[in-house]
Amino acid sequence: MKKFINKHWLLMLLLVACMSCDGILDDKGPLDSRNEEVFYKTEDDALEALISVYDVLQLNTVIGYHPYQMLLDIASDDAYAGGASSSDAPNIIEIDKFDISTTNGEVYGLYKKYYTGIYRANKLLAEIDGIEEGDAATLARMKAEAKFLRAYFYFDLVRFFENVPLILQPLSPNEYNQPQADPSDIYNQIATDLMEAITDLPQERQADGRISVWAAKSLLPRVYLFYHGFYGGDLKVGDKTYNGTSAMNMIDDVIEKSGHELVSDYASLFTLAGEMSIESVFEIQYSNLVVSCDYSYIQGCEGNIGIQMQGPRVQDPAGEKYAAGWSFCTVTQDLYDAYETGDPRRDASILTMSEFNGDLTIGFQHTGMFNQKYTTKKEFQSDKGEPALNWGNNYHAIRFSDVLLMGAELHATNGGGRAQEYLDRVRDRVSMPSVTANLPNIYHERRVELALEGHRYWDVLRRGPAVAASELTLTNQSGPDFEDGEPEDYEVQFKPQTKGFLPIPQVERDLLGETLSQNEGY
Repeated sequence: MKKFINKHWLLMLLLVACMSCDGILDDKGPLDSRNEEVFYKTEDDALEALISVYDVLQLNTVIGYHPYQMLLDIASDDAYAGGASSSDAPNIIEIDKFDISTTNGEVYGLYKKYYTGIYRANKLLAEIDGIEEGDAATLARMKAEAKFLRAYFYFDLVRFFENVPLILQPLSPNEYNQPQADPSDIYNQIATDLMEAITDLPQERQADGRISVWAAKSLLPRVYLFYHGFYGGDLKVGDKTYNGTSAMNMIDDVIEKSGHELVSDYASLFTLAGEMSIESVFEIQYSNLVVSCDYSYIQGCEGNIGIQMQGPRVQDPAGEKYAAGWSFCTVTQDLYDAYETGDPRRDASILTMSEFNGDLTIGFQHTGMFNQKYTTKKEFQSDKGEPALNWGNNYHAIRFSDVLLMGAELHATNGGGRAQEYLDRVRDRVSMPSVTANLPNIYHERRVELALEGHRYWDVLRRGPAVAASELTLTNQSGPDFEDGEPEDYEVQFKPQTKGFLPIPQVERDLLGETLSQNEGY
């Protein structure tokens, strides 16, 4: 099947290691003695190191279960925690209810995940300029990919936690006690990494999961929109300012020159055949081929655990199109009602009770609605290893429709003239009539176009805590299939005092002698 990074690359990694055996044995001793003295010497070494950086993108069980898209949808007004019962996953329910403890395991898992990726990227960037055995252009591309990935990890980290250390070099143990940086310094470093990466990333659309220049040119405007929206400032890249006009021009470049386009059938995007389509600007790869992991070594899996978690609890999988899941991330009535009459994206995004032939086991916060995009569709089901841990569904991190809607927003707020054009392209694809390209309509379009893909929470939060308090607070939620819960189970109250950020994990504060200050509201 598919998946360059998780399948082809991992096989290549093993082959590279085997092909290098003679040299390692001759020069430095047995294979199990590979260390920094014998590594970072060749282009193949750099490739292995780069694979390890890419690999962090898919980690979602570092501590607990923390699939990125699922947790963000649960934190938003698009979904509840769900699960088997109110005691099934208390850490995830805390996120849903904005009542998060500083010892929350899933929160700590996210924190560790991103610093793992940052460390691996930093290590490669620290060593790659010293590699003499390799093609200069190929090494330059790898360096650019590592910078993109470091920027990607830091962007998620600073949006989740706001006040975190900025680390750009591998640290020795006596350097671990690093202070928190001003968020502006982190955002400016993200912008710098992306601008530097753009120079050496390939122009060609990448069908194998590796990063193209268009992914970087799409991510940087996304960074700007969040930073400018939440903090009200512009980004700095060296002595240059990256502002709304810069972001608008960059997104226009992606739209005009990248070769990316909207696919004609919206629903096809989330099928096996729809992965790595012309609409995919950046897609995180998952594998369904790993046979060596199970619940005793869940971190060794390469599958998308979020799929299993969000699947419905079908009682007779043999008679359904879906395998049995764990019923997390139940969809809110608020999202269902957000769609206009006749919008086909609702059925393509939300799985309802009418689509099952038999009964479901009713879980916590059951609304009768589930994520249709990232669920246990049998075409993705693996016949290898532990099936529940081996879902190969990719995560669509940046789609071209997202790029068009960022473009519409940037034109609407920076005096450009193409906001209507870009918004109409997204609506035309699903045969919805034109609406005025003002900010309320663009925000609404982002919600229904990108629903249950992990974007809604950030789109609300970047408009400020007051907007978040209004949008993310859920009251009087009900629907025809709501079951198994008291009314208060469906009530959510956003806490403005936290500004929407997660707490700094207490274990990190304890390890560093409380050099790290706790975030507001915790």
